Amino acid sequence: MDRTDYQILNILQADSRTTLRQIGDQVGLTAPAVSERIHRMEEKKIIRDYRIDVDREQLDCSMTGFILVAPEPEKYNSFCEFCQKNPAIISHYHVIGVFNALLRFAVRGTRELDELLSCIKRYGDSQTSVQLKTYFETKEIVLPR
Repeated sequence: MDRTDYQILNILQADSRTTLRQIGDQVGLTAPAVSERIHRMEEKKIIRDYRIDVDREQLDCSMTGFILVAPEPEKYNSFCEFCQKNPAIISHYHVIGVFNALLRFAVRGTRELDELLSCIKRYGDSQTSVQLKTYFETKEIVLPR
């Protein structure tokens, strides 16, 4: 990985639909050279996927936030299955600390949040924070010196 690879990653992270030619113009390479570098990063699993950024408010899921959960050990597997199947839970992280699961949720309002928290209560204690504003979700990857 050299500086050019990092530049390509930042361009794709900002807009994964950027054409090979546009990327090449920005980093000083031909489109085939850019394609080869991207393919190499995909093979090495540096680039794992290409995704879209969904504005959940436009889908009427205007309440988002985070839930820390301390599932009881014997219920952890069923808790993970619950998280996978529940559409209100949009990401699930295993973390270390007093709580060992961090969930991100998106719901239509307080009624849906209350229903979600009632379900989570079956697995263990939780602590909820409702998101007020997002300052950023991704950052540019720092270029090597």
